[in-house]
Amino acid sequence: MKKWVKIVGTILLVFIAIVSASVASFLIRGGAFRDVNLVSPGECSRVPTGHGSAEDIDVDRQNGIAYLSALDRRGLVTGELVTGTILQLDLTNPDAKPFSALSAVPDGFRPHGISLFDDGDGSQLLFVINHSNGTEEKIEIFRKGLNENQFTTVESLSGPLLSHPNDIVAVGPRQFFIANDSGASNAIERAGEMLLGIGLSPLVYFDGANFEVVDTGLRSSGGINADLGKNRLFVGETMGKAIQVYDLNKDRSMSHHMATIELDSGIDNIDLDSEGSLWIASHTNTLALVRHFVDSTSPAPSQVQKISVIGDEYGPVSTVLESNGENFSASSVAARYKNILIMGSITEPVVMLCTLDTE
Repeated sequence: MKKWVKIVGTILLVFIAIVSASVASFLIRGGAFRDVNLVSPGECSRVPTGHGSAEDIDVDRQNGIAYLSALDRRGLVTGELVTGTILQLDLTNPDAKPFSALSAVPDGFRPHGISLFDDGDGSQLLFVINHSNGTEEKIEIFRKGLNENQFTTVESLSGPLLSHPNDIVAVGPRQFFIANDSGASNAIERAGEMLLGIGLSPLVYFDGANFEVVDTGLRSSGGINADLGKNRLFVGETMGKAIQVYDLNKDRSMSHHMATIELDSGIDNIDLDSEGSLWIASHTNTLALVRHFVDSTSPAPSQVQKISVIGDEYGPVSTVLESNGENFSASSVAARYKNILIMGSITEPVVMLCTLDTE
C-alpha cells in the first residue's frame, strides 16, 4: 500500500511541476513581469472613428488616405450583435473625419485584417477578412475605380482553410496570403498554443482559384505584409515574438523561408512605409490585454517599433512608442504616411495621429 501511495505521490508532484513550469513559461512569454519604458513619438491627437476600434489600417500613400477596419470589438466580447464597416480618413487634411469607404456594407459584416492593392489601371482592390456574423469566415473583395470615392463589392470567397484568419495581404488582383492566429482543432491543442507556445498556425495562400497551406508551425500569426518590389513576405508571430521572412516567386507564390527577426513583444499588424521599413504594433503584456478586454478601466500597454531594411539586412530596431496604455491601449496597427504615424487599437474607438519628431 505504501508503495502505491509513493508512486501516486510522485506522479502528482511531477504533474504539479509540469503545470507550474507551463504557467511560469506562459507568464514570462506573455510579458507579465516586463517593465514599460515610456517612449513618445511626438505630438499626438485622438480622432474618433464613430464605429468602434480600427484593428487594422492600410494607407493609400499616393493619395494620402487611410482605410480603417472598424468594428465595436468590445461589444463583441460582451455578446452584442454588432457589425462593422471600412472607413476612410484623409491624412492630408488635419480636420478630416472618418467616413464610409464602402458604397454598401455586406450583411453581417465583421471586418478584421485588410489589404489594399493597386490594380495597375488606376483602380484599387480592397481585400477584407470578414468574420461574417461570427458564423462563417469569408474574404470580401471590393473595387474602386479611378475618380470614384467608394468601393463596391466584387466577390466573396470562403473555404475550409479559413479557420482562424487574422490578417491578409494581397499580392495580385486575385491572389493573397492569409495569416491564421491559431491552428488548433480542439481544446488540448489550443491550450498547447497558449500555455506552451506550440506553433500550429498555418500560412495559407490563395492562387486565384484554390486555397493551400504553404507553411505550418507558426506561433499564432497575427500580422502579415509584403514588399512586392522585392518579392518578400513578412509574417508576425504574436506568441513567438518574431517575424518570419519568406521569399516569393516572380508570380508571387511561396518560394522559401529566408530569415527570422526576433523582437521582444507579441506582434500584431505589420506595415511597410514608402522606404520599405517595417512598422510593427505589438502587445508587450498579453495578460494585461486579456484583463483589458474583461475590464475596460484596466489599460493594456502599447508598443510601436520600426525596423529599417537595407537589402537583406533587417535592423536596427527602434522603439517609436511605448506606453502603459493609459492614453491609448492595445495598439494593434501603426502605419506611417510622410511624417504622420496613424495607430489603431483592438478596443479603442479612436485612431491616434502622431507627428513624428524624427521623420
